[in-house]
Amino acid sequence: MKRNLSTLGLLTLSLTISLLAGVPDSVATTTVDPGVEHMTLLKAGPYAIDVLVVDLRARNLQVESFRPVGLVKTTEQARRNDRVDHNIVAAINADFFSFTSGWPVNNQVMNGQFVFASSTQRSHLAIDIDGKPFIDKFSLSAWVKPKNGKVYPIDAVNDTHRANSIILHTSFSDTATNFSGPGVTYLLSLAGSTWSVGDTLKMTVAQNGVPDLMHIAKDQAALWIGSGPDVWPAHEDVKVGDTVLVYLGTQPPVRHVRTMVGGVGMILSNGKAVADSINVREKTNITFLKARHPRTFVGFDRDSTKLFLCVVDGRQERSIGMNFQEMADFLLSIGVWNAVNLDGGGSTTMVIHRKIVNSPSDKTGERPVANTLQIVRINPPPVSK
Repeated sequence: MKRNLSTLGLLTLSLTISLLAGVPDSVATTTVDPGVEHMTLLKAGPYAIDVLVVDLRARNLQVESFRPVGLVKTTEQARRNDRVDHNIVAAINADFFSFTSGWPVNNQVMNGQFVFASSTQRSHLAIDIDGKPFIDKFSLSAWVKPKNGKVYPIDAVNDTHRANSIILHTSFSDTATNFSGPGVTYLLSLAGSTWSVGDTLKMTVAQNGVPDLMHIAKDQAALWIGSGPDVWPAHEDVKVGDTVLVYLGTQPPVRHVRTMVGGVGMILSNGKAVADSINVREKTNITFLKARHPRTFVGFDRDSTKLFLCVVDGRQERSIGMNFQEMADFLLSIGVWNAVNLDGGGSTTMVIHRKIVNSPSDKTGERPVANTLQIVRINPPPVSK
């Protein structure tokens, strides 16, 4: 175990908190992997907090989202994504989700491809292929352009069919949506393109009709066109054998997004706590913002080089959880500049090297969740001589 308080300024933090609270606080840090520090804090409240500090400039280290089929515990998601030369250092639960469908409620990008996307106006964390993080209210901006040049908006990725909509289904489409209502479907294949958020892709119309949505190849997609008056003309413009252009991006625009997960409520924006009046616009209520709950939250520092993955336990004698103002105060004290709230409550879980390091609040223990945010050590194989 390596003590590394000075590198993160934790000694200063501990003294500052102690002076403010009037009681001693416990702060410790360990290096769990090169470029990844684990902070454990016990402070007045009481609060039990775990923080992973990730150096986004570290060689062979990246942050990924992961999506299983259905709801799966964070420890199991980390295990499933762990493989040779792709080692999962740590993971936290990510987005809010539907217990009915097992799907996240906000946008998710995994390895440069949308897992789910819609016109949601909630806050998200995005990280591009260069490791630069962003926090904003990202929504889907997408379209398909047939050979005749007419542009038709794509309303969602792997979402529910609606009569006056066009939905794109990818290899992540599992049990979320059955074909419902009148419409037509075309099978598309990538033509000299790779999945990339914010780029225009070339795709060949391979066939008319798709047997089901649960067996789409990784280099293919199913384009469903509803029967509504605004979208129905597209079914005559999309023809088998043609090459169509497909754009899958975000609004506001960010190119080459490798990772994205959604949440509800922005905690910090440019070094300032976000007002409750702004966060209620994200379809949450003031009680949720002001109540103390177990929380999972994530942020980055002013120069966008360190990512902070945080959990605070709650609903327990040793830790009562935090509200949004308390999360903001804590994050500012450790140098975070922008931050977003992820799913909390019984979902709040942090895993390091496949072991849970916090104390989930459900009596049954760790809760299955829809997706996770993972720290990955990439170990390229030796170059053969």
